Amino acid sequence: MNISKILSGWKNYLAKAEVPETLAKQRAAHCAACPHAKHGKLLAFIKDNLTQVEGAYCNLCKCPLSAKVRSTDVCPINKWQ
Repeated sequence: MNISKILSGWKNYLAKAEVPETLAKQRAAHCAACPHAKHGKLLAFIKDNLTQVEGAYCNLCKCPLSAKVRSTDVCPINKWQ
């Protein structure tokens, strides 16, 4: 996990920029179907218009998916780049 990439994802989450949101929607669809996507109690407060990843994190890299799908990071099992 690269902290600067995840921070860029949080920035994009807050800004709701159109290009990252379009890409985030595609990534979120992959993550929602992935067995490594888990819902965390600590992330329950994060509301997201991408409801399929709302409050979820990746069990492999431990990144919150609301930020991960909007970041410049890559999927740890190469489902998206």
